[in-house]
Amino acid sequence: GKPKHRHLHALTLHSRLMNATQRAFEGVLDRHFEAALAANPVWANYTGLRAGEGELGRATLAHLRRQEKHRRRTLTELDALNPRELTNEQHLDRLALRAMLNKECEEFARGRHELEPGGLDAVLNLLQHELLRGDDEPARARKNILGVLRNTPRFLGEDAAVVIRPERVWRKVMQQTFAGAGALFDAVDTFLGKPMTAAVRQAAKDYHDAVMQRSLASEGSFAIGVEAMRRRVREQIGLDYTLEEIEALAMGEAQRVGARLDAACRRFGKGLSVEQIIARARSAWNPGSDLPAVYRAETGRVANAFRTAKAMSFPKGEELQVRLVPEFMRHLYPTAAYSSPGAFEKRQRGIFWVNDLSLTKPTEAEKLSERQQHFGLSLTAAHEAYPGHHLQFVTANRHPRRWRRLFAHAVFYEGWTLWCEQMMVDLHIDRSPWLRIQQLHDALWRVNRILVDIRLQTGRYSYEQAAAHLRKHLGFTRARSEAEINWYSAAPTVPMSYWLGRLENERLRQRLVEGRGWSLMQFNDWLLSFGTLPQAWIEKYGLE
Repeated sequence: GKPKHRHLHALTLHSRLMNATQRAFEGVLDRHFEAALAANPVWANYTGLRAGEGELGRATLAHLRRQEKHRRRTLTELDALNPRELTNEQHLDRLALRAMLNKECEEFARGRHELEPGGLDAVLNLLQHELLRGDDEPARARKNILGVLRNTPRFLGEDAAVVIRPERVWRKVMQQTFAGAGALFDAVDTFLGKPMTAAVRQAAKDYHDAVMQRSLASEGSFAIGVEAMRRRVREQIGLDYTLEEIEALAMGEAQRVGARLDAACRRFGKGLSVEQIIARARSAWNPGSDLPAVYRAETGRVANAFRTAKAMSFPKGEELQVRLVPEFMRHLYPTAAYSSPGAFEKRQRGIFWVNDLSLTKPTEAEKLSERQQHFGLSLTAAHEAYPGHHLQFVTANRHPRRWRRLFAHAVFYEGWTLWCEQMMVDLHIDRSPWLRIQQLHDALWRVNRILVDIRLQTGRYSYEQAAAHLRKHLGFTRARSEAEINWYSAAPTVPMSYWLGRLENERLRQRLVEGRGWSLMQFNDWLLSFGTLPQAWIEKYGLE
């Protein structure tokens, strides 16, 4: 009943130990990823490969068609292999690669490139990535930024020519991106020491204007439809549930979590809502003027508490920096966020961003009010840092099967973070009386995401109905509800992955900790040792 240890289950396959089918599979993997990274230098850059730095790649229709042809060829090669002859580790890569290819082929077939004006976003994200690199390696960042600036007019021109029927929600997001671009370009000029973004600013305006002149796609064109959602549930989440079963599950969870939330609230007095209880606790909390210092202290405290509880192993050689969000990024971030190191970066350093909007306020009362928005930051630290996103990704980035590091299924990485929040409560790592209430309130939000995700992507909810659902059931403001739906519209099955992943972890815990007598550390280390894949696949191919 013991789990396979990482150094046993993930030994690099040596060709002399492999049969012909296993060698052929390794060849398919190598050829696909080497070609895909060469054709997508931005992706290569994000993974930590220097070959893609300063490049933007191509955005022409001809380039997109070549990519599609390459994907189809890889799928054909996979189909020619006898799956009975593959190792368990290869099966995990086979499922993940096929899921990735099918999703990309599906998006190409429905013409997502014609609908989504994402070129400007791609450029700004890359410039932001390089500015952050500039803190540590200014010469390297400068060279890369100059390369990006040089390539941007051509790249945006190519992308604008492809976006022939912009989807209205995604066009609105593009307008918001364009409105905030000036601050980022200013930051680039400041970093370079002189104004050098004039041509890029003009290219961004031309891109915006070209997209705005195009006829809009029909309303709700972001929705992928019932059949595609069924496939995504199977291949991105790893579940064999129907959409109807998932909806029934979500309704049941909403009732169960809602009842527990009501019970937890009653301890604080009759008739008080969860919002009133948290608002009261928040208004009594004063973190002081140095928010990053509070986050650093709390991140360290939470990490040490998980270490003491022997809940999981902490990888050696990783590092986490808590940093203040730069001015040009403030409008992009919530109260806090996390940036993971690239899969192939030698230096595995994550950044835990703290967005202190009190710095923009004039009066002390307004400053305090903004800082109080960070109330409950111990839960945030567990989610974003240790043992949440940071620990999970730096562990995944050590996987000896190199390409495994490039698969990232939200059902695992978001399910893991909610599992970490649950362990905060179960292990009494934060004993604040309101922590349970906040955790249950957030759980209800994640449960409602399942319903909205399914209904939005199958066309049962319009954009406005989906936003209204969040306002009605969770008390969201209009602005917050619309910001949520903006990203739901572009990421089918990701919103539902949070709570479904959390339930998968709990199901496996019951099977292995309660059923087989594993320790919590044994269980968590086993779960983390396979990379970022659906839990159901890990269960099938990773258990003795």
